[in-house]
Amino acid sequence: MIMKKVLFFAGLLLAMASCEKDPDFDELSCDLVVYSDYDTEAAFGAYATYFLPDSILDVASHEARYWKDENALSIIGEVERQMDACGYTRIADPEKKAEADLGVQVSYVSQTNHVTTGGYPSYWGGWWDYGFWGPWWGGWYYPYPVTYSYDTNTLILEMVDLTGADAAQQAGDAGESHRLPVIWYASAHGYQYGNNRVNMQLLLDGVSQAFSQSAYLGRTEASNTSAN
Repeated sequence: MIMKKVLFFAGLLLAMASCEKDPDFDELSCDLVVYSDYDTEAAFGAYATYFLPDSILDVASHEARYWKDENALSIIGEVERQMDACGYTRIADPEKKAEADLGVQVSYVSQTNHVTTGGYPSYWGGWWDYGFWGPWWGGWYYPYPVTYSYDTNTLILEMVDLTGADAAQQAGDAGESHRLPVIWYASAHGYQYGNNRVNMQLLLDGVSQAFSQSAYLGRTEASNTSAN
């Protein structure tokens, strides 16, 4: 399976314009580095709906908590805007999340860590408990290897395929588990400033860049037509 990666360094064009042999990392550090990866076998154009929780999982050093204030809602709103621009429709009612084709998870980390997770058959439980998406799921896995590190400030976006609910239910009835495939992943990480307004703008820009460099996301014209 071919792995696709994109790394974006804000300010790179400025460094190139100044004719430097290597980018000026002092200038690059003023913005977040955005990394994205995806499952090359995923049919992104065929999905129609998605469920996006109304909170962000804030992963602290010893415990996880949910981030639900105005700033969190701004980030969630930007994710929603980008997903809608891709042609997907959000299911906002938590009672109907089982009807969604996609599940979008947003997590925030403010500590230094290095993470490596492999492709199938290895899997990672993820920040969210897998039961959040339904009673039949047995966790999820990346069909491609993912390696990343985050220093002091990281926003993580994960998109999981929820369309296998029937297979998951059958597996549950048989006493087995059915893992959710993460078909798209993006992270924006970098230095966390003392100015909250600056940090928020960098996170919002990171979300925008993650979708901008993921041109494969979006419903196809044929899918939109058939849905209508």
